[in-house]
Amino acid sequence: MSDKFVFDKTSPDADKYTEVDKFLQLTERFCKKGIGSIANKVASKFSRKNVSKPMSALKRAVNIIGADGIDTVYDDLMHCSKLERSDVYIGAKYLFRQGNYMCRLKDIKKCYVYNSDNTEDIAYFCYADISDETGDETLEIRTLSALKVQRQLQLDELRKMIGIKEEE
Repeated sequence: MSDKFVFDKTSPDADKYTEVDKFLQLTERFCKKGIGSIANKVASKFSRKNVSKPMSALKRAVNIIGADGIDTVYDDLMHCSKLERSDVYIGAKYLFRQGNYMCRLKDIKKCYVYNSDNTEDIAYFCYADISDETGDETLEIRTLSALKVQRQLQLDELRKMIGIKEEE
């Protein structure tokens, strides 16, 4: 597999590929000179239970664009809504995390709260289990409130936007 997001810069869809690439920062993160920063990100997040594998973000984006087409992905990116106080955007078909990854909403199997007490303060995150042609993975969606009631409201809102039924 190539170590960067490759597309034909002379094709009629080159602008669409460029926009998706800039939003997800695929070339910036996965070209050879960016590998050091990837290693640093992995090392800094290694202590967390569930972390996206760096190259899987590139592979997942390439697989989705290859299967669904750049027009579908680009149109959804242009019409998606930003999740309040996060870098997550949700469209009709895809979830995008700016500078990080994208996935299909239909491939999200479960959303749940992960409690990380590795820091001085307890932190809460919303994680999602993804299963698609790239494989199974757990991705961090966003940070949640420390207040239990507000945290549950944020999780319920996110599940509703993604289209996942509430879990007991």
